[in-house]
Amino acid sequence: MKRALSAICVFTLFFLSCSRMLEEKNTTQYSSEYIYSTPEGLKLAAAALYTLQRYYADDAENATVFALERATDLAVTNGGTGNYFGIYDPNFLKPSSTQVQFMWSTMYNIIGKANEIIAAGTAMEDTRALRQTIAEAKCFRAQSYFLLYRTFDRIWLNTGPTTPENINTAKDYHAATQKEVFDLLYDDLDYAIENLDWTSYQPGRFNQAAARHLKAKAALWLKDWSEALIQVDSIDQSGYYHLVPLNTVFNAADLNHPEALLVQQWSKNPGGNLSNTTPQGNYFAAYFIASYRTEIGGTAEYACSYENGGYTYGRCLPSPYLFSLYDKEVDKRYTTYYIQRYRNTTDKTIAYGAVNVAPGEYFPALKDGKVNRFIYPGCVKWGDVWTRAAFEPRSYKDVIVYRLAETYIMGAEAALQKGDQALAKYYYNKTWERAGNPAFAGTLTIKDIMDEQARELSFEGDRWYFLKRLGFLIDQVKNYAGDPGISASVAGRKNLPANPHFIRWPIPESEVINMGADNFPQNPGY
Repeated sequence: MKRALSAICVFTLFFLSCSRMLEEKNTTQYSSEYIYSTPEGLKLAAAALYTLQRYYADDAENATVFALERATDLAVTNGGTGNYFGIYDPNFLKPSSTQVQFMWSTMYNIIGKANEIIAAGTAMEDTRALRQTIAEAKCFRAQSYFLLYRTFDRIWLNTGPTTPENINTAKDYHAATQKEVFDLLYDDLDYAIENLDWTSYQPGRFNQAAARHLKAKAALWLKDWSEALIQVDSIDQSGYYHLVPLNTVFNAADLNHPEALLVQQWSKNPGGNLSNTTPQGNYFAAYFIASYRTEIGGTAEYACSYENGGYTYGRCLPSPYLFSLYDKEVDKRYTTYYIQRYRNTTDKTIAYGAVNVAPGEYFPALKDGKVNRFIYPGCVKWGDVWTRAAFEPRSYKDVIVYRLAETYIMGAEAALQKGDQALAKYYYNKTWERAGNPAFAGTLTIKDIMDEQARELSFEGDRWYFLKRLGFLIDQVKNYAGDPGISASVAGRKNLPANPHFIRWPIPESEVINMGADNFPQNPGY
């Protein structure tokens, strides 16, 4: 897929314009007729959906993809764009927020393109290859609606394509019921499971394992424990996937290994996320490691080093609560997933409060006895020493979307909820023992699942939704978010309990206006 990014991006730009019915001269080899009337055209259209997903992940201006990562018990949120989501600031977390609009509009854009592919495909002669293309589009539709539902609670369902015949037809805007949402998710994912192979024909594309994983996640929201276990058991017993050694999960530019069920492909080739000229990487590598370069000073070339994590912004850092969950002497994740200290990699002695740090020495964690946000532990899961120079902010390292470790933790939860302690411990011990801990032999509780989810999956995008689903988000943030040594980072402890409606995002202001407040009113509290 990486070699095809440039061609796919060019196609995507055309795909966007032609699907909006613009009357323009076609300057590419792809016509609207070719796209929507041939299996080969639909295959290109499905590939373009991956470009749109990378576009969402790249969102450098608003950092939407990171907004909720900062808003959990595991994070020390640390300034910068979108910080108000981390501290639940009522002055900024509102219907006019750019992050709110960007998620909504981008996901519905993906859904709209998926609808067009699905509708066009059902009108063609049925083949195995065509069903695979439709299945990919259904995965994108299910994934996008699932994200929207978990974030906003109230969404509009649309499964039909936009055509010249219906573009001006009045829409019936109303909030879908939970049953309507999850019936669609189940139907789309069942189709995908039936028609996709266990491993995709090209790295980065949806496969049966990713579809089953996504259905298991959806089933947990319905407390459909049996369905979640069916999907987890199927993946576990498939023979295609297994946990890899802990130090290899994230330790490469190419992360297409047997633990990864779906991997977002990144490359320095032109294109890939709506740019067919200057390559546009993502900011995952810069976001979760402290901005140590501030203490070193000077230019980025001078201050940044691979050893310390390269160029970083230090926006979202691990909380003391997160570290308290590890047995630091036994659990290898404590040292594998995090950087605990930073070294003076220059040839000059650096003044650091009341002390001096000589070349080659490590900066003390405290500066004049106080917590220092610039020399603070960071998460290296997304760290990148392979695809960028040490002083470059953008990364082209792959991003794992779904991995088997999460599958097993979901299995442990579903089995526990069904009262099957033996099966729950079987799945729980997969990640627990891989990290170096002795097998868990006691009585497993939901608190154990919560803690293992934090230890294994920190900063991988699901903690906020996980706590919200279980009903623990407010209590966990109130008790543990941030670091008291960085006072601004603990604001959420007060703001979220005082504003309980913040467990969901507001409907974008412009969308309420477009749909009509009588048809689709704003979420309560906003």
